Amino acid sequence: MDPKRKVAQIDRLAGAISYVATDFEKFAGLFLDALLEVPMNHQGTNLVGYPVGGVVDTVSDDGRIVAEYSDARGYFDRPMAKAEGDLKKALNRKPSARDIFLLSGERKRPQIAQEFESAVRTWPEMEGKTLHLWGAEDIATELIEELIFSDTVVRRLASYLPELLRIRDEETASRLAPAPDRSRIARRDVDSEISRRFAESPVVNISGIAGIGKSAAAAAYAADHEGQYDLVIWLDTGEVGRPEDLQALPLVRGGEARNVSALLRTRACLLVIDDAEPTLSTANLAELCGPRSRIILTQRSTQPGSYELPMLDREEAQILLAHDGAMCPAGAFDVIWTTVNGHPLSLALIGAAVRQGATWEEIVLDCQVVGELEHHGQRLADRLLGRLRPALQRELSVFAWAEQANCGQDFLEHVIQPLGIRKLRSHGLTAADRSGIVRLHDVVFAALSNEWCALERREELDAALDAYLLSTANEPGLRLWTIGRILLPKLEKLIAAGARSAAIRYAFLIAMDHTELRPELVGDPLADANALAGRPPPPLAVMAIIEAIEQLFLYDKLEGDEIAKARLRDRLAAFDTLAELPGLTDRQAAEVRHHKGKALKRLGDSAAAAELFEQVLSGPSPLHETRLQLIDIYRVKSAKVDRAIDLVDEILAHAPGEDDVTYSVLLGVIERLPWGAGTWRAGLIRRHAVTIEQTIVEAANVGVLQAIRAFAALGRYLSTEEPAMFGRIFEQLSEPAPEGLQTDSDRFSWAEIYFEAARLPGTDAVSFHAKALALHEREVRPQLFHLQRRAELLIEMGRPAEGEALLRERKDIETNEWLQRLMARARRSQGDAAGALVWINKALDRLRADHFHSEFLELRYDIRKDLGDARAGDDLIQAHAASQKDVEAARLNIRLKETGLARQAGSLRPC
Repeated sequence: MDPKRKVAQIDRLAGAISYVATDFEKFAGLFLDALLEVPMNHQGTNLVGYPVGGVVDTVSDDGRIVAEYSDARGYFDRPMAKAEGDLKKALNRKPSARDIFLLSGERKRPQIAQEFESAVRTWPEMEGKTLHLWGAEDIATELIEELIFSDTVVRRLASYLPELLRIRDEETASRLAPAPDRSRIARRDVDSEISRRFAESPVVNISGIAGIGKSAAAAAYAADHEGQYDLVIWLDTGEVGRPEDLQALPLVRGGEARNVSALLRTRACLLVIDDAEPTLSTANLAELCGPRSRIILTQRSTQPGSYELPMLDREEAQILLAHDGAMCPAGAFDVIWTTVNGHPLSLALIGAAVRQGATWEEIVLDCQVVGELEHHGQRLADRLLGRLRPALQRELSVFAWAEQANCGQDFLEHVIQPLGIRKLRSHGLTAADRSGIVRLHDVVFAALSNEWCALERREELDAALDAYLLSTANEPGLRLWTIGRILLPKLEKLIAAGARSAAIRYAFLIAMDHTELRPELVGDPLADANALAGRPPPPLAVMAIIEAIEQLFLYDKLEGDEIAKARLRDRLAAFDTLAELPGLTDRQAAEVRHHKGKALKRLGDSAAAAELFEQVLSGPSPLHETRLQLIDIYRVKSAKVDRAIDLVDEILAHAPGEDDVTYSVLLGVIERLPWGAGTWRAGLIRRHAVTIEQTIVEAANVGVLQAIRAFAALGRYLSTEEPAMFGRIFEQLSEPAPEGLQTDSDRFSWAEIYFEAARLPGTDAVSFHAKALALHEREVRPQLFHLQRRAELLIEMGRPAEGEALLRERKDIETNEWLQRLMARARRSQGDAAGALVWINKALDRLRADHFHSEFLELRYDIRKDLGDARAGDDLIQAHAASQKDVEAARLNIRLKETGLARQAGSLRPC
């Protein structure tokens, strides 16, 4: 995903916000309502929207939040007199407020704003208060990061900020629900029955034969009830085979992947799974819904308790057949009704054929030849489509070429123009599908054959696809990824047939999951790079080769790490060939260096990798992903600690979306912070505590998949050193249903969080331990570290024999100090202090990480004390001296005092 896309979106929105002008106060009030989700009283405007003088614009019901809004020009010009006046007014009229928001429609001037914020922080009346000084970019960032996933919010703000709606609609991979056909027949009985069933269950299953209108009924319900939901999500055939699939299914908004399962739990969502698999269990789906979410399934097969969609009645059928205000003749209608009954698609096709010039007499003959409706109308559809062929062959040939019933609307507009799409819809040939997708009714698609797309037309469409991919690759939106996902089977067939276009290969690679990759279709990146040598590369050729190396490495890892490394080493020369190509842009050169550095790092040559990463950062196109890679290298090198701190500060100083910083980069930094838990990391965590907490909570609660993994890693440090911060984050997360966790990684991350939550003061440790163990036991193929943590959990739970059994299964127990430390704990818990001493001595002999010496020494002190060793206190004294964590050091201080060893320890560290 292009990291500049989000910045471009924020910039567009910021520019649009500056034009809200006199409506800015009403817009800003609605914006804060949606963002803060607390009861607010907007006093600054009256009922007709005119400003009210002398009052604070917005005050929360509890008085803790106040806000002032301004569309005044020069708001961020020195000395920021308007902002100062707004702040003083808020302080004078609401002195008890704790959070003060000053929102301006102008772009912030960072240096001037920072000077203002620094000055007002010294005011006595600002003690204990937080100032949120936001310009247009800050507001735009919150909209993109937090609010764009809520269709309700987008609708409320769209009248003031149409650009927000346009950006939302550009995210064509965002699974937006389709707009129902304007010419549809309103079926109030169907709407009422769905609503009645939702009152009884969060999941409704609509069943019926193909063409009966299941998708249309779901789309109509979604449109008529959209105000009840934050978000309506539409999933297509094959995207969900079981409830667990929702856990791994991304919804893309504002440039980030949000998890559908998490959104169902935390938001008011209406999820439509169209043409769902027969095996999909409604009972299990119901367990994934939060109190405000609902799910509609459409299925051809009838399930117990499903709502069988009725056919149209005679009156509705006659309305559907009406053409230019004239009803179908009674005699003809009787024949049609006898043949197709109230089957909506067959009736729509008949109406379309008549509009193309067929007579009612000819339609009667068609029905008499076909006789009873067979195979859900497919034989009748063959005859009717034959009548439509002269008018629609160009449009329908695209679907015959693609060999699938759905296609991206943007690409269709590229090859058949919007008029062609309107023709397909006006003839009743399309079914409801999510925004940005045009889908033929299955019955219509089944009636197409190769004859609908001649060889010359196929070659024309191949060329059109290549041109479309090249044009969209340079755009900041998701159109390239979207068409890649939609036409992935077609791209795969084109490549298998010999297509070597860089655009087709790149779209295929970015859309394909590496677990499903066919390496023979990717080819040899080294050979492809050599083929480019000596000449400027064609568009996308460089990125296609880089993406091929990345995808092949991830695929090879499925066979084993060493196999993947060996193959990556063979491909490494491709980066040098690419770097020497003439005519590379600054961005291309940076990407080549960055990905070569990643490859070297994967191969264990961190020094060479770091040198390349530093070159990227000092060049004209620095990348935040490169900073993240350097942090990973430098965090374990004492000589590079200061550089690592600077890099972390550079990233965490930004909000998501600002200056190309994505959630994945921020969360990647957070994941890496607690390693070793040294003092410099503790300082970083405290300095950026607000950013860290907000990032994890916001990302997790909108389903960003990496957030829970980052919290699990950080939580091992926070639970003991910053328990209040851990508690705040944990309380704001929505706990998952265990069956909704799709992967071992997801299960392990939540197991870690529960394990660490059990350490917090006053918590129900027994319950959290049980939850953690249940998730561990659900793992299919747990990694070695997962098994190590499970053993530690069992020891904590008072089941040391089971923990020891897990540890003894490890082949590396004689060479791994962490396993040896756990063995010492297990033996001590079982009363074998002598055996425990043997294991902890082995562990200390192998331990090289200074920042962990305190933990190991404290355990040996406890073991030696159990054995009655008179010199055991030496270990406690050394543990105190070695500690690099403040809370740990304070606890050791107390132990030294309690044992009378404080004087021997010398000057104690402050608690």
